[in-house]
Amino acid sequence: MYPCAMELKNRTSALTMLIAGILGFAASFILTIDKFKVLKDSGFTPSCNINATLNCKSVMLSKQAEVFGFPNSLIGIGTFAMMLVIAVALLMGIRFPKLFWQLVLAGTALAVLFCHWLAFQTTFEIGALCPYCMVAWFATLLVLSVALRELLAIKRESLVDEDAQFAVETIQKWMVPFHLVWAGLLIVAAFLGV
Repeated sequence: MYPCAMELKNRTSALTMLIAGILGFAASFILTIDKFKVLKDSGFTPSCNINATLNCKSVMLSKQAEVFGFPNSLIGIGTFAMMLVIAVALLMGIRFPKLFWQLVLAGTALAVLFCHWLAFQTTFEIGALCPYCMVAWFATLLVLSVALRELLAIKRESLVDEDAQFAVETIQKWMVPFHLVWAGLLIVAAFLGV
């Protein structure tokens, strides 16, 4: 059985991953439904069309919305569904090995780069922002923070020096707040750039 402190730290990762999975999946799902409705009826106005700046339809109809030949939101549906499964497993107390978290980190790092590219495209090329896309960007950074937290936890367990353990634990503790600030800055920068 895990010590109480370990359970709390694992729950933080699990709950953060659960929140990211729910937000990202919901945003991706709604975007996909709205995209199909727009393709079916060009007069359809998505729920996220608020004004000229917050305008999902402009983003949905751009070539950047289908980088791989299908709606980007389908990638979100698949990946955020996987994050929900991981979150539930973490809540059940399952501990994944280092290689698993390294693969999650690698995939999430690519997703973060893709999100930043999309943020640049929507801000400076398309000139409109998609609120659901921004939710997905936010959720992706939360997943990145969990992957890093879990890898730091594994690293901390292998350390014998108490000062090194304390340093790694301190960094681990600040992963989620750091990524929340990063996501906030990304979204504010997008608003300022449009």
